[in-house]
Amino acid sequence: ATLWSHSATRESARVRAHARTHTHTMRGPERFYLACAFRTHASPTAAVAESTTSTYRKLNEAVSDLRTMGRAAMMEQLVDSPRALFDEDKTLVLDALETQAACGPCTGPRPSEFWYPAKALSYDAWSMLGDMEATCCMELYCEIITYDYPNWFELLVRGMSDQQRRDLIATAKECALEFYRALAEAGLKTTNESSTLKSLQPAMFLDELFSHCADDEFAAIPCSDSMLPIARYGHLATVVDETTLYISHGRASNGRLLGDLWRLDLNTGKWTGAHLRWPGSPCDGLASAQVGTVLYAFRGRGKDDCDVTAQYPLKVSAIELADDDYSMDASFKWMHIDARGDLSPRARSTHTATRIGSSVYIFGGVDAKTGDDCSDLWEFNTINQTWLKRSNGLQARSAHVAVCIADRYMLVTGGSNGNEVCSCGEVHAYDAVEDAWSVINIDSDSDVPSPRAGHSAVLIDNEWFIFGGGDNDRALCDAYILNVSQIADETNMAATWRQFTSSCALMGREGMSANVVRSPASGRKFIVLHGGAAAGKASAETFICRLSATNA
Repeated sequence: ATLWSHSATRESARVRAHARTHTHTMRGPERFYLACAFRTHASPTAAVAESTTSTYRKLNEAVSDLRTMGRAAMMEQLVDSPRALFDEDKTLVLDALETQAACGPCTGPRPSEFWYPAKALSYDAWSMLGDMEATCCMELYCEIITYDYPNWFELLVRGMSDQQRRDLIATAKECALEFYRALAEAGLKTTNESSTLKSLQPAMFLDELFSHCADDEFAAIPCSDSMLPIARYGHLATVVDETTLYISHGRASNGRLLGDLWRLDLNTGKWTGAHLRWPGSPCDGLASAQVGTVLYAFRGRGKDDCDVTAQYPLKVSAIELADDDYSMDASFKWMHIDARGDLSPRARSTHTATRIGSSVYIFGGVDAKTGDDCSDLWEFNTINQTWLKRSNGLQARSAHVAVCIADRYMLVTGGSNGNEVCSCGEVHAYDAVEDAWSVINIDSDSDVPSPRAGHSAVLIDNEWFIFGGGDNDRALCDAYILNVSQIADETNMAATWRQFTSSCALMGREGMSANVVRSPASGRKFIVLHGGAAAGKASAETFICRLSATNA
C-alpha cells in the first residue's frame, strides 16, 4: 500500500504536467469509456484489427447491459482482460480509478491479506482514493493512459470501418449519458454526499452534462433512436418551469405531417411521448406563443384542407401544460378556439407568433391560398379570444424571426420575400402602444449576419440570439447576437450585432426550435436547440449550449 501511495503520487504529478501539453477533442466520461476499452482490448502493436472489432461489439453490447444491470455490471464487462499495456504499479492505479469511477468510494471489509493478497492490495489502492469524485477519477485515468500512449485512440480504432468507428463513439456517448443520468438520479456518490445519497437539484443533468465542456459551445445530447421523437422541422417547442421541453407538430423527412407531443425531462435527459386525448391537427410551418402554462398554436391549412379554391381562416388551438398535469400517465388535449372578430387573418405558414402582454401578435408568413408572402399584422387577445387588425409591416416576409422587447416592441428580422432572402442588417420594430412600425438603427461597426431565412431565435435578457437558417444556396452554420438594451430601456431605438460563433456544424439547419433554460442548481443559462432540416433530411437531435458569463 505504501509503495502504491508513492507511485500514485508521482504518477499523478507526472501525467498532469504532461497532459497540459495535449489537446483532446473528447472530454469527460465519453473519453473515459473509450480509454477503458483501449486498456481492456487494444494492443500497441500493429495487429489490432481483430481486437478492435471485438471492442466495437463489446461496447455496443454494454449499452443494453447498462439499462438492465447498471453501471457496475457494465464496468465488469469492460474489465475482463489482462492488463498487458501497463506495469503492475500503473495497473493498480488504473484499476482503483476505474472502480471508484464506477462504484464510488471504497466500502466494505478489507479482504484477508493472507488468503487474498492481490485483492487486499487492490482494496488498499481503492481506499486510498478517499472521496475523490468520479469525474476526477475519469480525468486522471485518461491522463495516465495518454502519457504512455498519446495515440491510444488511433490504436483503439485501427482496423475499424468508418461506420464502426462512429458507432463506437456513439456508444461511448450513450455510456456517458447514463453516467450523467445516474448523477441526476443520485445513483453515484460524490464528495458532497455521505453514505445516505441525496437527490440532486432540478436541472442538474445539464450542469453535469457540461461539467467537461467549454462555455458557448454546442453539444448534442447523446440518445438512442428508440428514445427519440420522430425527426422533424417547422415544429413547436416550449419550456415549462425550467424542467421540461415540449415539442409538437412539424414535418418529417418523408413529408409526413406530425401532430404528436413529446417532452424532454431536463432533470434526467430522457424523452417520453405524452399521451394526447385529442391529438392536434397535423401540420407544419405553424407558429406558437406561451402565455403562462398555456401554449397557443396558430396554424394554416393542414392535410385535410384540400380545397385550393377555398379561403381558410387562421386556426387557433391551445394546450395546457401546467405542472399539475405533469406525470408519466398525464393526458394532454389540444383545444380548438373559436376566435371572434369583424375580420380575421387568412391561413398561412412560416409566420411568427409573439406574445406582448396577454396578446399574441401574428405577423407575415406565406398565404395558404395565393402562396404570396404576407405583410399583415394581427393581434389575438387571449383573454376574450378576439382578433384585431393592426398596421401592416414595412415588408412582406416569411420564415423570419420575431421577439418582444420591454413588453411593448416587437422586433422582426430575416426571412424571405418571394425568392429573395431578407437582410438581417435591417431590423424592423413594431410599437404595440402606438400601433406603428419603424426601422432600428444598427451600429455601423456591427458584425451584421448575412441574409437568411428559416433560422431560429431566442431572447436572453437584453440579447437576441439567432441561429443557423439558410440563404437559398446553403445551410448557415453561424450564430449572432443583437444587443437590444437601448430599446429595452426605451432610451434609443438602436441596437448592435456581434457574432456568437462563426462555424458550428450542429447549427447548419433550417426550421429548428430555440429555447432558453436556467438551471435552478447553478443559475447557469443554457440554450436548447431541437430538430431542423438540412439537405432535405430532418433531425431528431437536441443541441445544448451553456452560456458564459459574458453572453448570459
